[in-house]
Amino acid sequence: MIWGWLLRLWSQCEAAGHVVCCFCHAGHAALCSRASAHCGELDAVVGAVKVPCPYRAFGCERYVVYHEAADHQRACRCAPCSCPEPGCAFVGSRAMLLGHFAAGHQRPAVTVRYGRAWNLGFSLAHRWHVLVGDEDRSLFLVSLGPLGAATAVSLLCVRPDGEAGAAPRFRCKLSVERPAGDDKDNLVLMASAVSSSALSTGAPAPGQGMFLAVPHELISGDTLTLSLRIDLIQPAAAGGAPKSATPQARTPRRMQ
Repeated sequence: MIWGWLLRLWSQCEAAGHVVCCFCHAGHAALCSRASAHCGELDAVVGAVKVPCPYRAFGCERYVVYHEAADHQRACRCAPCSCPEPGCAFVGSRAMLLGHFAAGHQRPAVTVRYGRAWNLGFSLAHRWHVLVGDEDRSLFLVSLGPLGAATAVSLLCVRPDGEAGAAPRFRCKLSVERPAGDDKDNLVLMASAVSSSALSTGAPAPGQGMFLAVPHELISGDTLTLSLRIDLIQPAAAGGAPKSATPQARTPRRMQ
């Protein structure tokens, strides 16, 4: 960090305690003893200095002690992510993205609760749709795209670059089911950890990463009715899997 580098440029006069920078060592030595001891007093001063969050432009108003700035930056909820729409250059915090999706692309987010199944209708006319977790306001992107004789469906958590490389925080189960008319149901299902992305390269391409391949026979018209469940992964220190509500069927909600 730059502050650590600056501290190494300062020392303290062994005779009188003068604080001397590295550029003044030679001249000071001619007047007093050589300044070579590390300056603890300057450590204390600089250690109390607070700096603004670098994401102030995206809504964070916090000032943090300089040696905690890197940790704060990695965890800051105002860290920017990108809009997945091709040709759109919007960049903002997750809260700003929610407003942008609704106002700029007429794509309001659907709120879901963790630990239960939701039956949602997604328009195939749009490549991506937005979900938000009711408990913690986490942002999710549902991506749709043609993949041969099927439609690829994937789910990812929208997280800044500093968080995107961290361990997954969620698991999901995606399924599409349609009665076959002969007392048997046609079903495709996928369960996996939810990957993360800041969307700097847009929405994932169809078939990229973990995805559910839905045959055209299971899609009604221009709407894909998807059963979706997101579970929060408890940190290892907390121990055990999260307790979830029993999945409940929901009336399909169509996303335009």
